[in-house]
Amino acid sequence: MQKTAPKSPAEVRAFLADRLGLRGPFWRAAESMDRAVDLGMIQIDSIIRTGLRNHEIVWAARSDAPVADFYKMVYGERRMLETHYPIFATRRDWLPQFLQDFHKAVEGSMHFEELKPIKRKLVKQILAGGPVSPGELEAERIVGGFNTVKATTKALEHLFYEGKVQVSGRTKNFHRQFDVTEHVAPELLKHPRFKKSDHDRFMVESALGVLKIASRNQLAQRVNHHFGNWRGPGLPESRKLVDHYAKEGLLEPITVKTDDGEETWFTLAKDHAAWASSAKQADDRVRLIAPLDNLLFNRDRFTQLYGFTYKFEAYTPVRQRRFYFALPILWKDDVVGLIDGKRENGKWLVTGLDITKPVDADALRQGLHRFARIAGAEKVMAGRKVEEKWRRSLSGKIES
Repeated sequence: MQKTAPKSPAEVRAFLADRLGLRGPFWRAAESMDRAVDLGMIQIDSIIRTGLRNHEIVWAARSDAPVADFYKMVYGERRMLETHYPIFATRRDWLPQFLQDFHKAVEGSMHFEELKPIKRKLVKQILAGGPVSPGELEAERIVGGFNTVKATTKALEHLFYEGKVQVSGRTKNFHRQFDVTEHVAPELLKHPRFKKSDHDRFMVESALGVLKIASRNQLAQRVNHHFGNWRGPGLPESRKLVDHYAKEGLLEPITVKTDDGEETWFTLAKDHAAWASSAKQADDRVRLIAPLDNLLFNRDRFTQLYGFTYKFEAYTPVRQRRFYFALPILWKDDVVGLIDGKRENGKWLVTGLDITKPVDADALRQGLHRFARIAGAEKVMAGRKVEEKWRRSLSGKIES
């Protein structure tokens, strides 16, 4: 392939936004599910302070389709399936590859033998009565989770990694529901064993399919993440896999200008044409980005491209944090600040705002009001900690 001129950080940001669906018109309802599946994986999280959960924000930042379509995609049409830990909506056609090694997460682990009778009982219960949620089940507590966990909860985790049950839905309280695999995705019961070379290639390809563009080390980190700490080859071996499949032509090397000179990054060779579409002028939409959005799947890359280190502070002690659920503000392919807020009593209250780069005030208002409307608010208000000019600009009734 012909060598191209070095890419500037701005060109890389544009390419990344384009491939992640964060550029151009919002997805139309008819295409949204297909476009979302192309992301590969979407992290699911239960925090709902802003009125939208992480995965719902991921959807809203890209699509004009209702958030309900995300759930239809995962739990209705099941184009993606929810994996247990880590909790992602994952491409259904990727699951056979991941399931090949999932069992290694639990075989020989603590309580493995003593949970076998409980697992058999749970499978019979699901077959007889339908999907179950861990909260519905009574059982003694054993070591697991952050401290202790119900034996049935641990048993469901084992059954998932063994490929016998899948997350089939969510309750009104957002608790997971488990059903037997034959009812959710029967093809997963009979998937073939993959040769090591094919399995390794998939791990590299899926890792870059999620990241879209990454340096050698960033990609190796994601490859190791896809293998999983309990079964993965480790970071040094993951780097070797990246090098191997780069030589084979699966990956396209891209020279990127950095503060230290030039560095080789990689995209999937099949994404080469995306450079042309990303070269078009950036649109004027402001998008609020979820704390666990695909854009932030590698924090080192985020810092390198956007100039600041993002910290998800929801679990940080109150006195040690600036924000609770800060949303990066994306405008014209760049992150121009952070906004924090919460929905309460029909209002979306801006509790914190840090503008780090110039942004059009009207575009920010429109982006925030769109987000707040999707979150179920009727009005936007800004707290006293917000600078007065932004307080006046952002506050007001949301127009339908």
